[in-house]
Amino acid sequence: MASLLSPRGSACGAETLKPPAFLEEDAQSDTCTESSVRSEPRVDLHIDGSRPLGAVVPTGIPRLPDYAIPLQPKLLKQINAMHTKEELLAFVGQCYIILDPINLVTCVYRLARMFTGIRHPEARQAWKSELSESSSFQVLLRTIQSHMLAAQLHPPYSQEVKGIDARCVSNLIWALVKLDLALEAGCTGNEVIISISPLVLRLLNQSSPQGLANLLWAYAKLAEPPVEVISSIMSQMTDMLSRDQTGSLFDAQALSNSIWAVAHARSKLANFDGLCGPPGSVSTFLVAIAMSANSMLKALYTRLDLAHLSAFLNNVEHKFSCQALVNIVWSFATILGEECGQHPIITQLFLNSRKEAITRLRATYAALQTQQSWVYHLPGGFNEQALSNVVYAYEKAGMLDRELLQWVFSVATLRLDRRDGPPSFKPQELCTLLRAAHLDICEPQPFLNKLARIVQTMPWIVRNWSPSELNELSRALGLLQPTLMTAQHAQANAHQHVQQQAHIQAHQHVQQQAHVQAQQQAHAQAQQQQAQKHAQHQAQVQQQAQQQAVASMLPLLGLAAAGGGSMDTSTLQLMLQVNALSAAGLGVGGLPNGVNTNLAAELLAAELHQITLQNAINAQLNAAAVAVAAGMSYGNNGGGSGAQAFSPNFSMSVPSEALQALQTLQFTPAGRPLGMQGLPQAPVSWP
Repeated sequence: MASLLSPRGSACGAETLKPPAFLEEDAQSDTCTESSVRSEPRVDLHIDGSRPLGAVVPTGIPRLPDYAIPLQPKLLKQINAMHTKEELLAFVGQCYIILDPINLVTCVYRLARMFTGIRHPEARQAWKSELSESSSFQVLLRTIQSHMLAAQLHPPYSQEVKGIDARCVSNLIWALVKLDLALEAGCTGNEVIISISPLVLRLLNQSSPQGLANLLWAYAKLAEPPVEVISSIMSQMTDMLSRDQTGSLFDAQALSNSIWAVAHARSKLANFDGLCGPPGSVSTFLVAIAMSANSMLKALYTRLDLAHLSAFLNNVEHKFSCQALVNIVWSFATILGEECGQHPIITQLFLNSRKEAITRLRATYAALQTQQSWVYHLPGGFNEQALSNVVYAYEKAGMLDRELLQWVFSVATLRLDRRDGPPSFKPQELCTLLRAAHLDICEPQPFLNKLARIVQTMPWIVRNWSPSELNELSRALGLLQPTLMTAQHAQANAHQHVQQQAHIQAHQHVQQQAHVQAQQQAHAQAQQQQAQKHAQHQAQVQQQAQQQAVASMLPLLGLAAAGGGSMDTSTLQLMLQVNALSAAGLGVGGLPNGVNTNLAAELLAAELHQITLQNAINAQLNAAAVAVAAGMSYGNNGGGSGAQAFSPNFSMSVPSEALQALQTLQFTPAGRPLGMQGLPQAPVSWP
């Protein structure tokens, strides 16, 4: 396992580690509460009540007065009910003498909780300054230190005072580190922690897995981490992890804090791997952490539930927090770099973490799309810090791929577009994403476009950025210039293409219209030609009919000429009707033209002769009637042979009656014989 690690830069080396901004997890959030610090019953020490208050035994070990021992549970409730620094410090100033070690540590723990709840940097700094300058707080620390030193120098004392155990020491060190009062060498908090380190080493065998993780995290936060203490804690945890067959001793938070502590301490101490125990001790510890984390990730079986996003994110956050997930891979990448891909167990850890990360990125993306305010305050999901750290971890390990980075950019874009306020990204978190934009792994343009618009509309958000951060921002936004030029060129090409398509379509439309017009004209010409042909045909037919009519009238005209012009209108009409029948293909009596036409002519001539005779007779009779009406005798017209005697049967003495009788004898022109009544009337169009 010694080959797993290679010397890397540290605070004393050539390279200075500058990890991205990272908010450490609350090491006490799962196991350390106000009520848990008093886990064992109090015992009566049977100390002589004659000693004055606050007196110490001759050996220098602090002792509590007898009357104060039964008061400790009530005092603990009072401490837990206080919510302001001023109230708690006033209580400490009055009662520190009668408080046992557990209640004294609880006071520091309560102050650390109050300080953790303050978010604004200026308010945190003012609050911490007031606390460090408080005389009551200084008395509180010194009193705790005296109890711890007594337990360290006189082991029987820790057996007498049941509160001084591994949990109490772990809570004290964690609280001092959370108060930022032990991070600088020489300060009171740092002095207290260093002074009780021997007691910590003595109590390691009694520490719980969570307590060991808290101690490792707290010591790694010190300005000068004690290597021997850190090495001992790592060795104890390695033994526990190797014996843990179920993977239930350490939760995700404990693993996260432990591996982060090693990465943080390794960045401060030169030759950290060589100082921490036998060769390969650090590698063995890292492999044990990776195996335990792999077991936990495989047991998750996370299935994305988009229908119940809030419940889904809360559930997976409780099992394996998103911050712990990112914290673990960040720490391994910080320690090993690209060597993460050279060890199968650690490689598998990155693959399992990637799968889980993408699932939660998808859930976070879906939740952010709802644009509801609760999404931005949801405990689960990828926040701004987790987005930055997961990119840093996988890029440093050489395992950053397109899908993972694309989901990070997608979620980051929605994180930038907050509806309830300005973006919550810190400059260093954004710079990590901006550097990833230069990797050409995926398209960062949507994220960069959104960031550019936000900087343009809210320039004050970059007002406090450092020159290097502004330079990184400018360099990343410079990636948009080629994109904009490409987009403009593409837009111009698209516009030109649209114009060309429009011109082609217009030309095609004109051609289609011309083709349609040509077809219409051709159709009209064809119809006109057809109409002309039809008219010509009709004219030819009519001309033929006329010719046939003329040809059929020639015999009639000959008969008319033979009649000497004595034919009247009715006779001529009769001839025309017969001619029409003949032209229509019928002869006299409806017979076909196949019958001898001479017979028709003879019949017509005979009928004409009969009509002529009858008309002559009618004319003579009419003339006689007129003569009788005039009193003249008919027959004396100079032709004797043709005279006929006419003696009417009425009296000539009554001239009026004779006239009426003659008028009744008026003859009309002879009617048609019955044999010719079957002939049709002449057509109306005939003259």
